[in-house]
Amino acid sequence: MRIEHLRLRGFRCYAAAEATFAPGLTAVVGANGAGKTSLLEAVHFTLAGYSPRTSSETRCIRQGDAFFRLEARAVSGGQERSTTAALQAGEPRRLTLDAKPIRSVAAFAVAFECLVFLPERLAVVQRAPAIRRAYLDRAVVRADPAHARETAAYGRALAQRNAALRRVRAGAATAASLDPWDERLATHGSAIIEGRARLCAALAAPFAEVLRDLGGGPGAALRYAPRVGAAELAGALAERRSRDIERAVTGTGPHLDDIALAEGGRELRAFGSQGEQRTAVLALLLAEARLVTERLGEAPVLLLDDVFSELDADRRRRLIMVVRELGQAIVTTTEREHLPAPPDTLLTVRAGTVTMSV
Repeated sequence: MRIEHLRLRGFRCYAAAEATFAPGLTAVVGANGAGKTSLLEAVHFTLAGYSPRTSSETRCIRQGDAFFRLEARAVSGGQERSTTAALQAGEPRRLTLDAKPIRSVAAFAVAFECLVFLPERLAVVQRAPAIRRAYLDRAVVRADPAHARETAAYGRALAQRNAALRRVRAGAATAASLDPWDERLATHGSAIIEGRARLCAALAAPFAEVLRDLGGGPGAALRYAPRVGAAELAGALAERRSRDIERAVTGTGPHLDDIALAEGGRELRAFGSQGEQRTAVLALLLAEARLVTERLGEAPVLLLDDVFSELDADRRRRLIMVVRELGQAIVTTTEREHLPAPPDTLLTVRAGTVTMSV
């Protein structure tokens, strides 16, 4: 799948602009603040139906404008598709696919796969387990949309159980009032653990392979580290009940799990350099891209923002080689000289304008 053309109006720093993308590698070059990331954000919005940068999407409306509108022409499954995304402050976003109104972004997920790297994604390696859990759950949902319902149901049951724990500790309810919430947590939590475990098992080999291709060292590993297995969750909740009542919080379950990312036997969060951590996040993204390609028979669109920063010349060259093997990719950089090889299309961004360069 690929995007061919994009038209922007009133989006971020763009009053009005258009961009055409190559089937292979498109490089977007420009100074910091020129609008490179916003261009990638607009591509993601038209292919996925939402912004990958903010949950407050009214921020995407250009200052002084009343609304934004994006129009794209793309190809998926060998068919040409058209999409639009529009938003006016105070109103719900309006999405269309092939000129038909779309109520949910789930419909976009059926039509397009779009994976994005932003510099803030380094938090997946560097920061707290909650960020890795969220990243993993989004990846599971892309392969199995039902996972979203399980995580939502688990979140509701967890909140209800914690509220019940507080009532029991205060003497306002009996311990038996926890039974229905324990049952729901065990049901939905087990499904979450199984979904995460399946995806991590599928990602482990391609992650190690891509990391090696990107110049990483031996011994790369991606491992899901649940506190308790799916089959043992119900028993663990029962065993911890008295401690949970004392603390008024649920002390076991997938809401506390983590993912281990290692290279050469070193845990990357604690011991990886900035470049190694960036390479690992890219390897994780590209490993998922390979799984998507196997599942769908065509590669997702890759959006890679500021991807060369903190990578040496050899890793930049290796990255471009891996990306080219996958399919369409749009990468941004501040300097044309950072490109280790000529792109298929070169776009120059200056102060909210986009021009095709040679």
